[in-house]
Formats: sequence, structure tokens, C-alpha cells
Amino acid sequence: MKFKLSISLFIGSFAVIIFIFSAALIAIIDYRVTAKLDGVLWTVPAKLYSRPLELAENIEINIDNLVRELEMLSYIEVSNPERSGQFSLSKDNLQIFLRGYKDQRSGIFNISLGNQKIKRITNQLGLSEDLIKLEPIVIGGMYPAHMEDRVLLDWPEVPQILIETILAVEDQNFFNHYGISLKSISRAFLTNIKAGEVEQGGSTITQQLAKSLFFTSEQTIKRKVMEAIASLLIEFHYSKEEILLAYINDVFLAQSGRRAIHGFGLGAHHFFGTSIKNLDTDQIALLVGMLKGPSLYNPRRNPKNATKRRNLVLSVLKRNFNISDAEYENLTIKQLGISAPNYRTETKYPAFHDLVRLELQENFNERDLRTKGLAIETNVDPILQDALEVAIVKTKNQLINKYGTKLNDLEGAAIAVDISNGEVKAVVGSTRPSSYGFNRSINAIRPIGSLVKPFIYLTALDQYKDYNLTTILDDSRLSLSSGGIIWEPDNFDKKFHGNIPLHVALWQSYNIASARLGLELGFRSVETMFSKLGIKKQFQDYPSLFIGSFELSPYQAIQAYQTIAADGFYTPLRSIREIKDIKGEIEFSYPYSIEQRIRPEPVALLKFAMQQTFERGTARGYPSKTIESWSAGGKTGTSDDQRDSWFVGFAGETLVLVWLGFDDNRQTPLTGRTGAFQVWKNFIDDINPVFKQKTSLPRINYVWTDMNDGLLSGKRCKNSLLVPFIKGTEPNITPTVRRKCSNRKETSDGGFLERLKEAFEGGQG
Repeated sequence: MKFKLSISLFIGSFAVIIFIFSAALIAIIDYRVTAKLDGVLWTVPAKLYSRPLELAENIEINIDNLVRELEMLSYIEVSNPERSGQFSLSKDNLQIFLRGYKDQRSGIFNISLGNQKIKRITNQLGLSEDLIKLEPIVIGGMYPAHMEDRVLLDWPEVPQILIETILAVEDQNFFNHYGISLKSISRAFLTNIKAGEVEQGGSTITQQLAKSLFFTSEQTIKRKVMEAIASLLIEFHYSKEEILLAYINDVFLAQSGRRAIHGFGLGAHHFFGTSIKNLDTDQIALLVGMLKGPSLYNPRRNPKNATKRRNLVLSVLKRNFNISDAEYENLTIKQLGISAPNYRTETKYPAFHDLVRLELQENFNERDLRTKGLAIETNVDPILQDALEVAIVKTKNQLINKYGTKLNDLEGAAIAVDISNGEVKAVVGSTRPSSYGFNRSINAIRPIGSLVKPFIYLTALDQYKDYNLTTILDDSRLSLSSGGIIWEPDNFDKKFHGNIPLHVALWQSYNIASARLGLELGFRSVETMFSKLGIKKQFQDYPSLFIGSFELSPYQAIQAYQTIAADGFYTPLRSIREIKDIKGEIEFSYPYSIEQRIRPEPVALLKFAMQQTFERGTARGYPSKTIESWSAGGKTGTSDDQRDSWFVGFAGETLVLVWLGFDDNRQTPLTGRTGAFQVWKNFIDDINPVFKQKTSLPRINYVWTDMNDGLLSGKRCKNSLLVPFIKGTEPNITPTVRRKCSNRKETSDGGFLERLKEAFEGGQG
């Protein structure tokens, strides 16, 4: 009796333990289920997008670059666009079948072209359109450690045919079971035996979701039991629509490098270059068919397998009366329609990403960037970015061919900015642009060499009652003593040039004349100008500052030149336009701001001198008409012992700064002209900037002057040059030797008309 009681007590205790253990296990699984499925379902990385390209009537456009961008977006050129993602191009017309983006509807649009301009845009009804937008390019993301990526869909965004196809193939009894279905397992077994291949799965959609979210792929009884419990709990807590939506957003479809492609939303973009709403039934069938083997049925790697699997799924839809026999026949003969691999699958612009992160740090933490699914619209122009990367690599190879393997370790940085609004369009941080690591565009602090000189000369020109472009500067030997040290600067050519006009000293980049000018102006005046240009840095009062011992990063330097290129208007540089949350609501915006810090007239005089850098100075080589049409200007820079090669130049609406040098600061064989300028030239030649209309200022008057003495001259006089002056500051003396060839009536109030007249006459000033 006592023995029987002990057995009963043992069994009862064991049962209680089992019950408690089971209850605890269920409670743990239940907590995991609700914690995962409540609120934010997944960690969704922030996505970085390029700027969307806007096309409007009468805007200047480089047709070649437009076609390049269409190709980047995986648009396919055909003779007659019939599907979204296609375009055709003739001599004077571009026809695009847009995919649609935000407020931009999908459809066919005709763009009439002529003289590098868009003449007219019409829709498929023949009605005029003021503006159309190309969707932006995904340029990367800020991925969590597991590198999962997805585009979340809400229930209204899910096409009905996708729901029907998933249910037909994966779980026909989905709305009639509670997470586990013996009927489904049996039916799938019989169907697959009859077909001789896998048409349907045995696991319910709920089971598949539970396995994906909470368990590994190990085939054990323990895992199956826990999966079953999780499935029942999911069904208990959530509606069928919620479960199906979670499944649609979670399924694994492909591996792209280190990035895992999850969900039908991202799958549509990855394989077809468009959103799920734009897919046809055959494309939906392909994606659903891939669930049984994402690698085996990958349409890029195994198109035959993928086609066969797609057609099998279509046959299931036909059998279930989701599509007609005629539709089935038409769909099974269609090409897969896979777009080219996404132009950007992971971060390919690491230097630009570094700049974006720098701006984001002010308002967002790292966790939010990796989990909240933010959409970050940047200012990067993929055409300019690619061209800048190609230019710096191409130039390095050219320099190695010229100077030898000692330049194998040559490094560099380059930044391109839109002059009109301060938008950063491209950033390169290395001569290996795709490499991650030290970003020289924002982190390399280097002596800027002669790039400092325009800041000094602008300080003088801003004092226009005392200085103008023909003010005579002294370029004779200079010797200064400070703290027992003698400082005697040299010109690059090791010569002295005596008395020369201010503008000649600048475009010839004479060190001694520049140093004397800086000392004459005083350190405080120069420091004030630095501040106006956006340079937030103090400096020591050393005279070597005036010829380039001053250190800046490329990013700091181009901010200063942005103010110059923008005619004295300061605009903080921006890499980001706006940030939206996962629902598409604006989370944060980076508004355009502008402040006039320098009068436009002194800046206009400086830009004239910088234009002469191209025409006659250290960056000569371009035809005058080309420089004039671009409204171009620039400045070379070379630090002591040629350790740094710099160039900054503007053409059209684009400002570009380039640095080349060694990380260990050793000497290079390069000057600003032979090194950095060549990167700029390769870049500009590639993008071919559009014409920029030169604006005239009412207070600017153009006068013929002599390039040697700065006094009055005439266009028929030797060494004469048409030079701008702020009215009332023009020279008033004509040397006797030039009275015969000069004519005071040749003065011009604007210069542009005078030059245009010269072009017709065949002359050159």
C-alpha cells in the first residue's frame, strides 16, 4: 500500500513538474512571439537614396548623362516602350515609361529635345507636363549586424494577385486552420506525388513564419514541437491578415553580397527594379515560386530553373481559376523580365556615406539608423559621383605611367558641390574610391598651398577704394625676421617679377607679391574674410600663412570656395535633403539657407582673375570660348616641397576641389597643375557642364588695361586685357606710348557684349 502511494506521489509530482515546465516553456515562447510581433516587427535599416532627377521644360540637360542615369536605374532601351522601366531615344525625342515614384505617376512620357535643352514634356494623352521625376537610386543602407534588408509593406499595398498566389502555392487552407493543419500536409503530399515535383508545401504559412522568426533549420523533434507551439500562439494573438502580412514581409528571397534580401517588397525592387504594385502576374508567380529554393530558382543565376518554376506556379493559378487558360498561355511564353542587377546593392560611396553620417549624428543615434527604417534622401548625383571616382582613378594611373611606381601609394580626395544651393553632389575619399577607412575628404588636414591666395586677394578687393585688379604689387625679394628666424619666400619659378598688377600676381600665383599683400592688409583683416567665407578656424600670425601654410581639410576648403563661386552668398554645405520615417512622414529636413556675406562686386573681380587662371595662368589649356561658356574659374595650389597638390575650379553650376598627396607627407613630383588639376580636367571633360549665362552687375565697368603696368590701354594694343572695375575705381592714365593704339570709347559696361563683338570680328582681347 505504501509502495503504491509512493508511485502515485511520484507520478503526480512528475506530472506537476512537466506541467510547470510546459507552462513555463509556453510562457517563454508566448513572450517571444508577442515581443517580436507587437510594435516594430523587425529591425529595418535606414536607406540612403540619391536625389530624384527632375525634368522640366527649358532646363539645360546633358542627354548622355540622362541616358546613363536611366541605365543606372535599370531602365532598358527598346524601340517601343510598352512596360514600366523601358525607354526609347531618337535624335530629338526621348520616350520613357516611368515606374512611378511618390507623387509621380507611372506611364509613358515624351520628352522633346534640342540644343541640350528639354523643349517640351507630354504625357500619353498628349497633354503638357510641367515636371516629371525619375525615381532615386538606392545608394546603400545602414544595416544591422545580421545584414537583413527589407522594404516593409502595409496591407493596402499588397496586390491581391500576390495573396492569391501565396495561398494557392503555400497554404490553400490558411484561413481555415489554427496554425497547424494535418489536412494541408496530407494534401500537399498527394499533390506533389501526383505532379512528380514540389508544387505545394506541407507546412502552414504560420509554421513557416514561426520557423523563420524564432527557430533554426535543424530537423529535430524538439524544434518541431516548439515550432508547433509558436504557431498556435501566433494564431491565438494575431489575425490572419496580420500573420499573412508578416509572412509577406519576412520571407527570404536572395543573397546580394553580404546583404540578405527579405520580403516581397524588396524582392520586387531587387529583381525587377520597381515596387510590388507595378509587377505583372508572371513576375509575382516567379517571386512566389522562388520560396521553395531561392538559390536554385534565382532568375539571374538559373534562368531555366526559374522559368520552369514560374510556369509551374502559373499552372496552379490556372487550376484554381485565378487566371484563365488564355492568360496562362500568354504568361508562360513571356521572358522573365529581370532587370539588370541593382546599380547599388550595398554601400558603394563610402566617402559620401561618411559625410551623411556626420550630418546625421546631430539628430539621430546609431541604433535608430539601423532599426527604424528611415528613408534618407541625399543630394548625391550618381552621374557626378561616378565621374569623380573614375577621374581620380584614371588620373592616378596616368601619373604612375608618367612618374613611375613611386606614385603607387598616392592618395587623394575630391568633392563636387552645386554652386547655386550648396548641395554636395559627390565625394571621394581615396584613390581607391570603393575602399572603406580613412576618409581624406573630411579628415585629412593639410596645408592648402596657393589655394589660400584668393582669400587674401578678396580681402583686398573688398576694400575697393584702395585696391582693384590693376593695383600694382611688389614681387621683389622679401626678407623678414621673427624670433631669430629669417623668412625669405621664393616664387615657384625662383624669379622676381618686380611691379605687377594684382590680377596678374594672382593668376600667375606669385608667392612674394601675395605675401606682401597679406602683410599690408594685416592678419585681422584676413581673419575676418576667412570667417565670412565660412572658415571656422583660428590661425597663428605667421606670414607664411599668406602663401599656403594654412591647414584645412578638403571639405573645409570647398566651403570657403562655395561662397566665392556663389558670388559672396554663404550657404552651409549639405549632403542630406530630408529624412522620412517608415510610414513616409517627414522626420527631419535640412532646409536651404543663404546669407550674403560679401558684396558681389569684389567677388566678381576675383572670379575674373580666377578665370584668367584658365586663360593665361597655371591652369591654361582650355579654349577661351569654352571657359567663357562655362563661366569657369579656378586656382592651383602646391604646398612646400610639393607635398600637396590642390586644385579648385568651378564650371557651369559645379564647383570641384581636388587634393593629391601621400598620407605620410613625403614629397611628390606634382604641382597643383600637374596633379590635382588633371583630376578636375578628366572629371569636367567627362560631365561636359552645360552653358551658364554670365550675369552682369550694374556697378561693374570693363576697361582695356595693360597687363604689365595696369594703366589704360586699348584692344589693339599689345598686352592689353579687358578688365572689370567697380565704377569709379578705373585707372585714368594712358601712357604716351599707347595713345595711338588706345581709344577711351572702347570702355564696356559689362564686357560680355564687347567679347561677343570681338568673336564676330575674329579678335581676342
